[in-house]
Amino acid sequence: MQIRDPESVRKVVASARKQSPVADDPKFSVVRDTEVGSPVMVYTPEGEPSFWMAPFLVKNSACGFAYVELSGKVSKLGIFGSTPEDRPSWVDASFFKNPPDALFAEIRAKFSGSTISEPIFSYDTSPARWAWRIEIKNKIKSIIFITPGGWYEQQPKDNCR
Repeated sequence: MQIRDPESVRKVVASARKQSPVADDPKFSVVRDTEVGSPVMVYTPEGEPSFWMAPFLVKNSACGFAYVELSGKVSKLGIFGSTPEDRPSWVDASFFKNPPDALFAEIRAKFSGSTISEPIFSYDTSPARWAWRIEIKNKIKSIIFITPGGWYEQQPKDNCR
């Protein structure tokens, strides 16, 4: 069985918060009373559905997250920052809905005249490196990743090994 809708993901994540490590680890204390935000589908770099990511929200900030496999199993729980009180490390909740407008505008300005794909939530080489992925098509194809802290262009792979 595959989970195909965000509401099912939210229910699975809400249930996981009642279990270890969230229920008994002090590092997850901030997560216990949060709202489970709208899950976003994370796609592989090839564009295939990979897993869901659900943010844990305190007002307009995400203090943590859960990865939910397509099978419905919660595979990873985490907090942003080194401690539950590390609020400067929290991510604006809107990041999980769309890439930040200012960063996307900066990319459009830098690559004006190029074809820019719609952003998809994906990752760069590892699921731990999640970000909004954009393809830029001009003379060569470039891949851009927008993270909560900025954006970068993926370095070309070295095929000479």
